[in-house]
Amino acid sequence: DVLLAGTQKAWALPPGLAVFVVSEAAMQRAARNVSRGYYFDFHEFQKNAEKNMTPSTPSIPHINGLSAKLDEFFTEGLENRYARHQKTNQMTRDWATKHGFSLFPEAGYESLTLTCINNGAKAGGTVVDVPKLQGLMKEKGILIDGGYGKLKGKAFRLSNMGDETEETMSDLFAKLDTSMAAL
Repeated sequence: DVLLAGTQKAWALPPGLAVFVVSEAAMQRAARNVSRGYYFDFHEFQKNAEKNMTPSTPSIPHINGLSAKLDEFFTEGLENRYARHQKTNQMTRDWATKHGFSLFPEAGYESLTLTCINNGAKAGGTVVDVPKLQGLMKEKGILIDGGYGKLKGKAFRLSNMGDETEETMSDLFAKLDTSMAAL
């Protein structure tokens, strides 16, 4: 009944903004809750939205960015955007397979916007020096995530979300290939 999303990932905006949609059923339940607070009070948001206002001061640059990004979404078309993410994700998986890597997530739990590549966290597949790979990629102007917590260095993640295209992903893979050859 409530959809809450950050805009810093697949929407390709800077961190700091969240959007939400609330069903009529959730609005009715919220109306019965006398202790609903202020920050997440859907009725306070609704009351302000009816006056084209917000309950508190928003980050205007984020709002302007969101407006521009929504224009891009509707120009591209949501189905086309989804298809682009699926295509670039398949390109990423194909790159990983070509280099002998396996995927970290179990089958059926993979993301379509980010590929988590196994690098020794699970048995099987290629293993590389992730910190060295990160350093080589940073020299080329690209940051890759080297895993965190218990997975640090045992997995790395390649994003294909947001504004990534077949062209930008092909450029990423070319730079990864050059860096992998230097390991």
